[in-house]
Amino acid sequence: MPWFATIPLATLKEKRVIPVEVDGLRLALFDLEDGVYATSNVCTHQFALLTDGFVENGCVECPLHQGLFDIRTGKAQGSPVTKDITTYPVKIENGIVHVDVTPNAPHGIAAPPAMKAGRAYGRLVVIGAGQAGAQVASTAREHGFAGWITIIGDEAELPYERPPLSKDFLLGKCTLEDARVFKAVDQQKLDIDLRTGVAATGIDRAVRRVTLSTGEAIEYDTLVIATGARPRTLAILGAEREGVHLLRTGDDAAALSAGLCAASRVVVIGGGFIGMEIASSARTLGKDVTVLESQSRLMTRVLPEPAAAHLAGIARSAGVEIKTGVGVARIDGDENGVTAVVLTDGAVLPADVVIIGVGAIPNTELAIASGLTVESGIVVDHEGRTSDPLIFAVGDAASRRDPATGALLRLESWQNAKNSAIKVGRLIAGTSGGADEVPWFWSDQFGRSIQIVGILGSNDETVVRPSAHGPSFFCIAPDGKLAGAVTFGDAAALRLARELLESGTRDARNALAHGSHEMTLPRSPANAIRNSKMEHAASLEQRYVWPNTGLTTIPDWVYTSEEIYKREVERIFHGRTWNFVGLEAELPNAGDYMRSSVGPTPVVVTRAEDGSINVFENRCAHRAAEFCRELRGNAAEIVCPYHQWSYDMKGNLKGVPFRRGVAGQGGMGKDFSPEEHGLRKLFVTTRNGVIFASYQAEMESIEDYLGEEMLKDFDAVFNGRKLKILGYYRHTLLGNWKLYPENLKDPYHATLLHTFLVTFGLLVAGNKSAMIVDPRGRHSTMASAKSDSGNVADENKKEMRAYREGMTLQDPRLMDFIPEFESPWSVTMQVIWPNLIVQREMNTLGVRHIIPKGPNDFIMTWTMFGYEGDDDETTRHRLRQGNLMGPAGFLGVEDNEAIKFVQDGMLNATPDRHYVALDPAVEAGSSDTLISEAAIRAMYQHWRQEMGL
Repeated sequence: MPWFATIPLATLKEKRVIPVEVDGLRLALFDLEDGVYATSNVCTHQFALLTDGFVENGCVECPLHQGLFDIRTGKAQGSPVTKDITTYPVKIENGIVHVDVTPNAPHGIAAPPAMKAGRAYGRLVVIGAGQAGAQVASTAREHGFAGWITIIGDEAELPYERPPLSKDFLLGKCTLEDARVFKAVDQQKLDIDLRTGVAATGIDRAVRRVTLSTGEAIEYDTLVIATGARPRTLAILGAEREGVHLLRTGDDAAALSAGLCAASRVVVIGGGFIGMEIASSARTLGKDVTVLESQSRLMTRVLPEPAAAHLAGIARSAGVEIKTGVGVARIDGDENGVTAVVLTDGAVLPADVVIIGVGAIPNTELAIASGLTVESGIVVDHEGRTSDPLIFAVGDAASRRDPATGALLRLESWQNAKNSAIKVGRLIAGTSGGADEVPWFWSDQFGRSIQIVGILGSNDETVVRPSAHGPSFFCIAPDGKLAGAVTFGDAAALRLARELLESGTRDARNALAHGSHEMTLPRSPANAIRNSKMEHAASLEQRYVWPNTGLTTIPDWVYTSEEIYKREVERIFHGRTWNFVGLEAELPNAGDYMRSSVGPTPVVVTRAEDGSINVFENRCAHRAAEFCRELRGNAAEIVCPYHQWSYDMKGNLKGVPFRRGVAGQGGMGKDFSPEEHGLRKLFVTTRNGVIFASYQAEMESIEDYLGEEMLKDFDAVFNGRKLKILGYYRHTLLGNWKLYPENLKDPYHATLLHTFLVTFGLLVAGNKSAMIVDPRGRHSTMASAKSDSGNVADENKKEMRAYREGMTLQDPRLMDFIPEFESPWSVTMQVIWPNLIVQREMNTLGVRHIIPKGPNDFIMTWTMFGYEGDDDETTRHRLRQGNLMGPAGFLGVEDNEAIKFVQDGMLNATPDRHYVALDPAVEAGSSDTLISEAAIRAMYQHWRQEMGL
């Protein structure tokens, strides 16, 4: 026997699970209690390495779709895996694990039961040669049915599974042969009479006979209807055109695949799973894709709203345009096929291929004609029997009552087709059908595995649990039990959901609150062994642990976790910080007000009659209405539009309509005190016309908060001259809010990304420059002295791909720098933690206000200004140079795109860490070189302290 040496036994004992490659084979070595075992390392369902999964109770769980295999025998333990993994002989010699690549005896299809003493005889006829029908037949055989089996299928194909048709088949990664339920040789072993290309046309229950489209009649003792479902069509003009596709069969998939290859613009009508899977495949093929959904959001029947919104975000990040709440009027075309989809509002969407995926209709016509009970599907009991005890129905065509609610459920899923067929096949063979499994469904889209377990209801409460894999959505029924869950690749969260569903826990919310938060798949085989019970770690500090590599790596959860974001609001924006809220020049007169924000919290900034600046939350003390709706204005009082409670410009409650009731009835109680029901006020400070607010009373002065070094550059801009507002920008960035302060603490990118900066010498390697950081690491100034663009060293030009030799300006005045500041720098970008950027780009001036809206997006408001003493030419010059900045400026647009790319990478790829190790001589803080990330490290040193992490 060809034995191959692999690894030391001691190494396997330490790791417990290790992947190895032997003679070109990917193998997995397992150290179990009773010995060492070797198996194939690749799941037989879809490609995934088993050594990346969980091991418990002698089984390994695939990390992709949670298929389970017995390590000792290789036997598949149930859906979604049906094919066993190969096992290999192992021996230990001289402390080394040796493997023989000759497989152990396979666990294949048993010998034909007709050749041995079967426990059940008669004639079994199955109508439908899809996955469910074929599974009934093969299961009955494997469990001892020794009679005749006939399968009738209207397709001219051996039975195959349909899930790959919308995914790998369209991408050319598999064929129908790869998706077979069983092959021709297996059909012969199972002794099955398979009639393909033939349709069943009638069922005569009185004489137990099925008639076929060929005119033949077949008698049965037991009949199984596995007719599945067909795609729903649209009754619109042009739906029959060449280039309009439905997807159900292998022929459909082949036609769609050919159409996609030739197309560039694809329109998918229907935002359900089949439509989104096709959209994902089309994007992978590089096509422009638009998804049209008539409902207000995706997947209203199958996903809770937060999960649907998350999926829509993933799809949009992948480049899919999604239009919801739209109707399709017609599909236009010419002799060559489709040209456009016309919406009911008149909009025209160019298209080369159109896919209609608006649901499925069960094929129940035969059942209805034969008098079986049909209601949304062929009604069956818990064993799969119809109203005729000799007839069963399985798969998409069958509907069954939920024992808890009594509602009829018709499940269109691979798992239901397989499991309902296995149960019926076992019953026909005379064995127990077995216990029902928790309903489960998966869909692979945009590089994610979306998995649903349980039955989700419209009245369920949704609890969102974030993790490094993205959020999971747990749906709690009105009775407090878990109804189901939706995960996006978090296998551990799916395991927890199954555990709660199987145990029937009555207080699912409490169980989730005390369960493990970060239950993610291990990143190394050393962590692959898990106990049979889930770990419990209640505190956020235990669940979010910074890598032991120190400040040079930043974990993705810093930017993507909803729970981390909520703590940031609590400890940073509402914590011991001075938050920028506006400029005094925006409130020149008594009674002036404007809307602003402290973190995500809306506030109102006012100038009262006595000239004082006040900041209070934009939330009525009565019913929490956001009362201030205008961006800015002037008023004598603030009145909530809901019940007209009124407040003065300092936030004090002044008026309550019908406070004393009417005719002695109603109204407020005698002990009601207006003084106790004013608006929530923040503490306010100003410096040279800039307004800051804080939730904390015991704050240091703004001067101490900034520190001596930061005050130099701050006061260079805000030097006591009165400000003049020139205008505003406002836009949304699709990234975590911290990426923006990072961007301005990252001089490394500035000399590489920005063509304008490096070409015209504003901020370029070789300039006199500095990255100045305050001692606590929170504030910073990126500073540079303008150079002559022609003086860039040749060696630096080679490193800077953004540099464009010979680029010139049509209006050279854009680069004129008029010295007017007490500063050695022509450019300063100052970050005042946590939400203010002070911008001085030569002579253009502005402040940028960061307003986070969640972990994955934030709003940026820009206020551009000059000074009241500026003459007209100076103002025009500031406005001219203002084109450098802003959301569509020569510089700002590149930063905005880069931030989105970073967030997309974290949300769409495997969770990992950021590497910020430039300039190792400076651990964290100021640096005299642009090629440094020390300021970023300083920021996160401070952030970790404030967050308690």
